[in-house]
This record gives sequence, structure tokens and C-alpha cells, in this order.
Amino acid sequence: MSGFTAPRRILRRPGLRALALASLALNLFLAAMLVATFRHPAPPSRQPAYQPMPDRFVERMVADLSDADARRLRAAFEPLRPRYDTLTREYHEAGQRVRALLQADPVDYDSLRAATEAARAKRRQMGELTEETVLSILPDLSPAGRLRLVGGPGSPATPAMPKK
Repeated sequence: MSGFTAPRRILRRPGLRALALASLALNLFLAAMLVATFRHPAPPSRQPAYQPMPDRFVERMVADLSDADARRLRAAFEPLRPRYDTLTREYHEAGQRVRALLQADPVDYDSLRAATEAARAKRRQMGELTEETVLSILPDLSPAGRLRLVGGPGSPATPAMPKK
């Protein structure tokens, strides 16, 4: 019996009683979180694996096209793959130059501006190549495919127009 007298004496003090109760609540909460984590692990990432250009653009677009239009779009971009690879590599190199200039002390703002403009120009070139390629195949696509490609009426990517 004498072994139980010390804890009772300690718990008679109001501050220690509240501290013991808070500790018990925190431990129960953490135990519940631990059990929940092991019983229900986080869902896998829904983000698709990285795809370089033009694959990223083409695969996003062909999901809404008919099989024939999808084949035409893929065929139009396939010969451009080396050009996209070169532009992508040059764009990443330009980005590395920008990062290196940002890390320098002191920062040379004129060089930084020029490097940023060079990176922007590479990104712009990729966009223009994509646009020109799409514009070149538009006459070969079906009317429905053209509308879906640009996100027009009837495409799943855009909501239907409300009736007035």
C-alpha cells in the first residue's frame, strides 16, 4: 500500500493532475494517428509520370480525339521529336544559367535579365513549334476533332454553354 501513496500525493496537486490528463489525451491522440496511418496508408500520387514535350501535349490532346485524328496528331509530332529534345535541353541549360546567376554574390542584374530572356526565348520557340504543327494538321482533322482540339463547343474540356 505504501507504493501507491506517492502517486496519489502527486496527483492531489491541481497542476500536475491537469498535466497528467493532457499527457494521457495527447498519447491517445498520437496512438490513434499511428494506427490510422498504418491501417490506411496515403493514396498513391495521382500525378502522372513526367513526359517531355511533345509527348505531354500530344497525349493530353489525343484523349479527346477520335482514333483517326489521334493518329494524325501523333504522326505530325513524331518527326519533330529531335527538335523538341534539343529545345528542351537548351531551355534547361538556360534555366541553369539563371539559377547560377541568382546564386552569385553580388547578382549581376544585366546578365540575369539576358539569361532570363534567353530562357524565355527557348520556351517561346517550343510553343511556336507546337502551334505551327497543330495549325499545319488542322485541315486533315475531322470537324469534330478540330473543335475538340481547340476546346470548342462539344468538347469534354469545356462546359456546355448555358441556355438563355
